[in-house]
Amino acid sequence: MRMKDSCTISRNERKKIRDGYKRTRDAMSESLVQELSLKISSNVLEWEPYRQAETIFFYYPLGKEVSLLYVMQDALRHGKRIAFPKTTGDAMDFYEITDLDRLKEGSFHVMEPESRGKKAVSCNPDLCFVPGIAFDHAGGRFGYGRGYYDRYFADPLRQAATTRIGCAYECQISENLPVSDWDVRMDYLLTEKGIVKRKDDEKQFQILSGEN
Repeated sequence: MRMKDSCTISRNERKKIRDGYKRTRDAMSESLVQELSLKISSNVLEWEPYRQAETIFFYYPLGKEVSLLYVMQDALRHGKRIAFPKTTGDAMDFYEITDLDRLKEGSFHVMEPESRGKKAVSCNPDLCFVPGIAFDHAGGRFGYGRGYYDRYFADPLRQAATTRIGCAYECQISENLPVSDWDVRMDYLLTEKGIVKRKDDEKQFQILSGEN
């Protein structure tokens, strides 16, 4: 479904769109979530940019978000440097971990890394997997409305240095979301059907792996 332009849509309308996609996702059965998450993880493991990546930012799945736990485990086995987000107030930073069991429940019931006595990762990652409620085919994203990823990637240099991958099921994909200018767009979209890259000149995505 084609959405209204972001300039003509109210905050309440944006919330209705976000809530609708969240209800659709949350209505999925646990078995389907596991099945599709495995397919999505397989797409990542076969993706050359992942194989070449040395530093990767992940997120820990909350509720029925896409789970990339198998990818995280694979990354650790292959000696990749991985980090997870931790929020403090309006700020978000990423902290490196070497053991998934060291994550603890933090803000908004999200599993987070321990930050006490540790410095946040200062370098830009090769890849950053980003969760969301809905995405569109121009890289637009609706998150949970708190703006953490938009603020984190507000720096143009950080944006340019990091490949951002939106993670979702096909039922979360919109033709056109009413995103704002300050909403950070994704470079790739990852679903059970494959990994697709935004093509700015055509406002389309090119299928790179997975199903055609």
